[in-house]
Amino acid sequence: MAVIVRWLGAAAVIAVATGSAAAAEPAPLHGAPLTGKTGLRLLVASVPPLLVDVDSGHVARITGLPLQGRPVLSVSAVGKDAVVWLDRPSRGVPRAEIYVVRHDATKATRLAAAWDVAPSSDGRAVWLKSFADARHCTLRELWLDGDDRRRARPVPCSTRVVDSGSGGLLVQGSSVVDPDSRRVILRTGLWAMAGRFALIASKSGPAVLDLRTGTRWRLRWPSQIGGATSQGGVDQAAVATDGKFIAVSFSDPAWQGGGTQVTDIWLLNPLTRRFQHLPDMPAAVSLKFTSMTWASRQRLVMLAQTAQHDVVAVWHPGQKQFHVRRVQLPERNSGSDSFVVWSAR
Repeated sequence: MAVIVRWLGAAAVIAVATGSAAAAEPAPLHGAPLTGKTGLRLLVASVPPLLVDVDSGHVARITGLPLQGRPVLSVSAVGKDAVVWLDRPSRGVPRAEIYVVRHDATKATRLAAAWDVAPSSDGRAVWLKSFADARHCTLRELWLDGDDRRRARPVPCSTRVVDSGSGGLLVQGSSVVDPDSRRVILRTGLWAMAGRFALIASKSGPAVLDLRTGTRWRLRWPSQIGGATSQGGVDQAAVATDGKFIAVSFSDPAWQGGGTQVTDIWLLNPLTRRFQHLPDMPAAVSLKFTSMTWASRQRLVMLAQTAQHDVVAVWHPGQKQFHVRRVQLPERNSGSDSFVVWSAR
């Protein structure tokens, strides 16, 4: 699931690659053909959600969800499985239905009613924030079979439960809190976490923070796309499964004032604070239907829509091109560009 707050930049204290918008209009996302077996299956947000086998092209629909009333729907990874967040327009306090989809299943199972959902750090449970009424909220942790891992406790209704890329955290004002220990981790805006490193943004600008030592390195924007130097174009972040890399995207919904939508992806090594500009970037895509996540074996996976069709694009650090394959998908109509990638080891 795409996370809430999105900031980043490149290290200013060491030599880094810097990028700028190309003079020519970016081409649609392209690369070398994606050939051979990938072992990739994608759970794609749609109504109903879609299970896409990238190798065979087969598309199955997830069953077991109440889909009447034109719900808004998103999907997010929880360990080897996934949860579906489903909300219909209604009166009263915010309330969504949370469902679980196991990685070997095509039927969703209801888990709970809640508003915010994020995975536990071990990927075996979820944190849920729920409204009892407009002024009273609770936080609890549930195993994916619905049993309590941690019983509900009161939290301010202004609390947000977010997926940091390394598990769920609580955002309470400007403080970021570990929901397990209740310890304040940061007192400034969190964007993502990769191992012991936090990507943050404050009034003084973006930075990388080593949570072990407290050392902070100020960053600068690596991209000019969408006015990124003033945070205007900062879009998504995706933390690699081993925590060694973070892919960040910058987006422009109107390239140079025209009708072309553009994404620009960079790879950050949080240990060195160095950025690498990904090949075939920036690229023209439909931003509402384009997002990215990581698969096993350090593979960055994009599900994107160009002017002509949907594509799956795969890139491994060190490769000189994306590898791209066209996929035939029904209309994605859930209001979310989220997807979960399941892969054979």
